[in-house]
Amino acid sequence: MPERPEPTGQLPPRARDRRVHPRYGFLADAEVVEVTSGTRIEARVVDISERGCHMATDCAFPLGTATRVSISKGPNRFATQARVVSSSSKGMGLAFSEIRQGQIEVLETWLGLLREKDLLTLNRRRTHRVLTRVPIRVSSNSTHGSQFDEQTHTLAVNAHGASILLLASVKNGQRLKLVNEVTGDKAECIVAYVGQRQADEMEVGVSFVLANPRFWRVSFP
Repeated sequence: MPERPEPTGQLPPRARDRRVHPRYGFLADAEVVEVTSGTRIEARVVDISERGCHMATDCAFPLGTATRVSISKGPNRFATQARVVSSSSKGMGLAFSEIRQGQIEVLETWLGLLREKDLLTLNRRRTHRVLTRVPIRVSSNSTHGSQFDEQTHTLAVNAHGASILLLASVKNGQRLKLVNEVTGDKAECIVAYVGQRQADEMEVGVSFVLANPRFWRVSFP
């Protein structure tokens, strides 16, 4: 009897905007199989996002080819169906499709680490960061992390996110809903950094899905 396929999951629908789905430099080995013929190509992933990846190879499939792709890095392996959306003599771009639930978790683990690195780099470059205590409510209904609803406050804010204190445990890449308790404004954000837990709380860095300089109602220098 054939194995029952795992349930497929859908990444949340969002605008096709590079700010929403940024690409990150990411090196990993990959195997791409053409669905119809079974032809296999060994490749090297050079960047990745929620929606797809680019890979270097001397033998790219034609535009529009339906494939199965397997990406391996360390102990983790991500596999899904994908379509060739760009093709050249040096490589090809793949758009992921029909990502199974367990595979989404692998992809989000990688992206979470990349977001953390990216946020730390950006924070070193940004000077418009204000130390301020803003009361907020933070919640998560994610199936890929803890579910909670918590009142807390910020430690520092900027146009791209904030450093906050949380009692709940979260992980990199987890999506949160943030409410400014002063204004009632709401925003979706992503956990980009998780610090060490001290006593009952831990410092967490969150990044808005889209830059939102008016969210905090703070005049940045």
